[in-house]
Amino acid sequence: MSLVYLQMYNSLSVYLRDVHGIQPQGYGFLLTASAVVVILFQFSITRVMRYRPPFLTMALGTLFYMLGFGMFGFVSAYWLFVAAVVVITTGEMIIMPTSQALAANFAPEEMRGRYMAAYGLTYMLPAAIAPWAAGMILDNFNPNLIWYIGAGLCAFSAFSFYALHLKIGKRERFSRVKSLPETEAKE
Repeated sequence: MSLVYLQMYNSLSVYLRDVHGIQPQGYGFLLTASAVVVILFQFSITRVMRYRPPFLTMALGTLFYMLGFGMFGFVSAYWLFVAAVVVITTGEMIIMPTSQALAANFAPEEMRGRYMAAYGLTYMLPAAIAPWAAGMILDNFNPNLIWYIGAGLCAFSAFSFYALHLKIGKRERFSRVKSLPETEAKE
């Protein structure tokens, strides 16, 4: 999932320029659109997803990634690239808070700092591999292959999160359905 997500910041700008003739300003607008979506909807989405099973939530967010990144390989109209980024950003708003909570929930209470540090390091391997792999594809194969492979990896990741839900999702530490404290219940 991270390998695919990082393509938004590594290879998308080159792909848009070289394959679709979109200038760097167009790529900049896509990132701006993503930021605006986060500003407008992050708190609402977090509130809605807050008490959902975390592995199912991760699967849902990854399905948004699959759809959005997969769109890049099939669309050519600029407004559809904007729509794809909105879909990806929706997945990001679901995944990011949930993944951090999951990392914390895996940890024994006295080791949360270490687990969170290890969680942060999990982005380093994809960050090292993703640009190289994308460059190999862009230089030697059909450039759309990046997005087809990415959609496949996201489908595999979503299935894996669903499998984790079935295997360990019922454990208390991964259950988000808890009684609300009195102050939160009044919201």
